[in-house]
Amino acid sequence: MFPFPHSNPLKLDLSQFPSRENLIYCNHAGTAPLTRAAADMLRTFAGEASGHASSVYDRWTHRMEETRAAAARLVGGDKTEIAFTKSTTAGLNLVGMGLDWKPGDVVVVEEKTFPANWYAWKIAEKRGATLWFWPERGGRYVLADLEARLKQGGVRLVAATSANFATGFRADLEAIGNLCAAHGALHCVDAIQTLGVFPIDVRKCKIDFLSADSHKWLMGPEGAAIFYCAKEKLGLIDDALVGWYGREAFWNYDQLGAPPDRTARRFEEGAPNVCGVMAMGESLRILLDVGVERIGARNRELCRILETEFAAQGWTVVSPRDEKWASSIVSVCKDGVDPVKLAADLWKESKVWVVSRRGYLRISPHFYQSEEDLRFLLDRIKRITG
Repeated sequence: MFPFPHSNPLKLDLSQFPSRENLIYCNHAGTAPLTRAAADMLRTFAGEASGHASSVYDRWTHRMEETRAAAARLVGGDKTEIAFTKSTTAGLNLVGMGLDWKPGDVVVVEEKTFPANWYAWKIAEKRGATLWFWPERGGRYVLADLEARLKQGGVRLVAATSANFATGFRADLEAIGNLCAAHGALHCVDAIQTLGVFPIDVRKCKIDFLSADSHKWLMGPEGAAIFYCAKEKLGLIDDALVGWYGREAFWNYDQLGAPPDRTARRFEEGAPNVCGVMAMGESLRILLDVGVERIGARNRELCRILETEFAAQGWTVVSPRDEKWASSIVSVCKDGVDPVKLAADLWKESKVWVVSRRGYLRISPHFYQSEEDLRFLLDRIKRITG
């Protein structure tokens, strides 16, 4: 049944997306299929590791540094500001555990954020900070609410999410960054729901810290993540979190007490996830070659098909349709329709993979997919729900 005839406006090498042959996969906001290049790199690493072990480590190091440069290009930073961690959570925890919190410090946390962007700041709370929950209003976060809280003083850090995992609401990171800068607050971003889809410029958005795993829109493996720390903020994070691998001249194993590396690599505390980082790099190369702006525009074309058709069929489109706030997540609901059961029926009957989040049916397509894929999904939903 798959793949369908495919409209390909971006002139992609569709062989890089083998999941097309097996199913219609619309959960890129959860865990995305690997690109073929990423999967091939995992196989290459396994062969090299089993056949040559550390005799080819220089080759692996070179590939990891290429990935670091690609990650820096993706966020608009310098490669000296990029560290590799094991997850979005790990990067956020570096900030939550590493800043010298004092009584009176306030952390702004979104009221209905993903757990990763909550637990990190509960750590800060244990260390003396106070959490202030930015209220969600109709699925959105209103900048006026944030500005009013900042004007009260005491805010040390604003923990922003680039897009909400359930509603798809996309934050105005530039506006948030400007507010933070105006009121002396740090700007930390959980970027996993937009990185690789919509351009992020850490300088323009005045972002101090950013964290994102590769397993969603970046189409890389789980356990390989990007952590950005602005070079002028490196010293704010406690170097007690740094291990042997994050030290200057770490290869000198007889040296104890070496200072932390002068770059963000200081946060790579121990043996790196070599295969994961190299595989992530392969997917980053594809995304950068296509162009993130083009990917975002294509994703919005696909999402507009969904938004229009669902609205025409009597569904409530929960996710924003205003392009300023819209992401690549389309969340919908309808009276009498159980989204959990519908998602299960779609998979069982038609090999269409979507999920339910917060009581909504969540659909998150990506740039390599076609209008035909989405028409098939919509037709199957109409048949199941009547």
